[in-house]
Amino acid sequence: MIYSTGNSHLVSAILTRSTGMSTKAFAQRHLFEPLGIRPPAWDRDPQGFYLGGNNMALSPRDLLKIGGLYLAGGSMDGLRILPEAWIRESWRPYSRSRWNGYGYGYFWWHRRSGRYDVHFAWGYGGQFVFVVPELELVVVVTSRIGNRSAGRMHRREIHSLLDRYILPVVSADRRPDASLPAGA
Repeated sequence: MIYSTGNSHLVSAILTRSTGMSTKAFAQRHLFEPLGIRPPAWDRDPQGFYLGGNNMALSPRDLLKIGGLYLAGGSMDGLRILPEAWIRESWRPYSRSRWNGYGYGYFWWHRRSGRYDVHFAWGYGGQFVFVVPELELVVVVTSRIGNRSAGRMHRREIHSLLDRYILPVVSADRRPDASLPAGA
């Protein structure tokens, strides 16, 4: 498994060529508009293709809408935006990273946290959209890492925040007689 943002960018170029519309126009029509998202800016490469793997500058609220769409199986407010089968297939791990041990599907990472499956989109510098279907939970984290060497520790801290505090509180809240976990 070799993750590369270049692969995501290649998908953007293929989408542009196969649809006859820019990735931005396609996303606007089929994803952003139905979700009420107005992306502020989206960088292009020297050939004019919108970057497929970074620099979209979506707000945390917009990232939450995308996570909510996936949690809802691809429908929002009665409107089918993505096929439910696509959601399942994109979350299914097809490979595993030897660097972090996470499974990887179609642009989504996968790992376990206790007894829960956690699917997450992971953006440059510490942007995350976590989706935990069993808890009907979407968590968005936006942050910025100053340098690459701090990235691994930063990622661990974000995952630890989810594992040690958020998931136990949410899962305890769903049990009728549960109290908060120790340390929460």
